[in-house]
Amino acid sequence: MAIVLATGSVAFPDSQNRDDAVNYFALRELADADAPRVLRVMKFANGSFGKNIIEEGVLVTYKSREADRVEIAGNFSNWRPLPMERGTRGVWYYLITRSMKKNEIRYKYRVDGIWTNDPQNPDRIDDGNGSFLSTVSPFSPKEGKHVSYRFVRKGTIEFRVYKPQARFISLVGDFNHWNPENDLLRRGEDGIWRLKKRLAPGEYRYKFVIDGRWEVDYFNSQSAADETGGVCSLLRVPK
Repeated sequence: MAIVLATGSVAFPDSQNRDDAVNYFALRELADADAPRVLRVMKFANGSFGKNIIEEGVLVTYKSREADRVEIAGNFSNWRPLPMERGTRGVWYYLITRSMKKNEIRYKYRVDGIWTNDPQNPDRIDDGNGSFLSTVSPFSPKEGKHVSYRFVRKGTIEFRVYKPQARFISLVGDFNHWNPENDLLRRGEDGIWRLKKRLAPGEYRYKFVIDGRWEVDYFNSQSAADETGGVCSLLRVPK
């Protein structure tokens, strides 16, 4: 059964599967903050289902039972602080829907007047003022298993590999002297490991080190030879 409140929002994370016996949950009942994720949210008021509104967006959350007011500001609001809603368990939440499909989302929280980045989001950039802005890549459909690198913005590449059973994956290549300790990927709930890396224009050879095994990026059709005569993947970063 869906968890329904008199006034609030109900969300289902998988837009391809909307079995309301499994996937629905009430945002006001969230127990913990989490990394940003794409959701479809059904909003309703006063217990009336005749005026339901379904929105799709990126849900961001911040947990603080002590805070009196938490706001979010970002490029989607022209950096005007917008109030976040507080759940029953001290989790504040906001659904970012505007301009999310084409542009990278950049945002910060203001907690009782003090600015901070999202502690649940590892993706961040320097804001030029001694602090950081949290970032979320442009919305895209749910990724399958056949993933490779992609350009998320000029000069920034996200390396990706689907290995749900792996315990450790790192990226090696011309850009880090083939050192498997320099660039570690993070595993997502979808079994895809990811790493964002800034690279200057040029041509780079690379591989993944997966639980000690050196492997090419199998879904990158471009390849080259390494110093040992083996095969490695090839990436060209345009100017």
